[in-house]
Amino acid sequence: MGVAIPNASTMNWFQFRGITNELDSNLASTDYRQFTVSKAGEFNFRIADINTNIKIVDQNNKVVAEAKAKNEAAEASAKLGPGTYTAVISQAVRGVNEREYTLDVTERQNIMMVGTGAQMKGIARAVVGKDPGVQKHTLTVAQGGEFVGNMSLPLTRWALMSKEGKVVASGDTMDPAKSGGDMLKKPSFKIEPGQYELVIVPPKNVIGEIPYQLNFVQKVAKSPDDNSEERPFDKIMREREARLKQWAAEDANKSSSKAKTTPYKMSLLA
Repeated sequence: MGVAIPNASTMNWFQFRGITNELDSNLASTDYRQFTVSKAGEFNFRIADINTNIKIVDQNNKVVAEAKAKNEAAEASAKLGPGTYTAVISQAVRGVNEREYTLDVTERQNIMMVGTGAQMKGIARAVVGKDPGVQKHTLTVAQGGEFVGNMSLPLTRWALMSKEGKVVASGDTMDPAKSGGDMLKKPSFKIEPGQYELVIVPPKNVIGEIPYQLNFVQKVAKSPDDNSEERPFDKIMREREARLKQWAAEDANKSSSKAKTTPYKMSLLA
């Protein structure tokens, strides 16, 4: 066990790498790693090695999160209060000893969406083993409406899931040529108030760490391809723009007609 104990509240991400070289009461090859939480929050725990189990236990030896990786990576999340916690990493197959493992601990963001939209900031990084690199966060919608999603990271997929597991919004940037296109031409989604899980799948071959943003913007203007009924706000803005163009054209005609008149000449009296 390392000397330095990481503080999960001050880091967006950290990783435990080690070897299961101890035996627990069930004779499973195990390792123990500690971390602290100084501010209450929600965290994701992902084990990237197959046939490996993880448990997160608090100071009272109560299990607050648990996951079992069989043929692929496994992940669990938990809301943790201030205190010291222990990650228990053990091999699912007895007799398998001295095996390396990788455990990622990341902050599970709780993004708030209001009438104007929401913004999520994350970091994409390379994945190892059977880890698909999926990132999960919580999106709380205080004010629903119709929104457009815009992901800044190329070759990335995202989805917004309800508590029942239904996809209510999704998108991707698998075609880099379309990234950063006109927001008004992108598909929009109606999102009702409530709590959702935001699932993001960045590319696996990331070099280093790449920050990205996922923005949800309220749809207030009508797309040329949108045949739905025009909103009152859109109608006001459209009519206002038409009036401004008309006034500008009238002013231009007045200036043109004045230019054809003979200017007034002044004569000096002796």
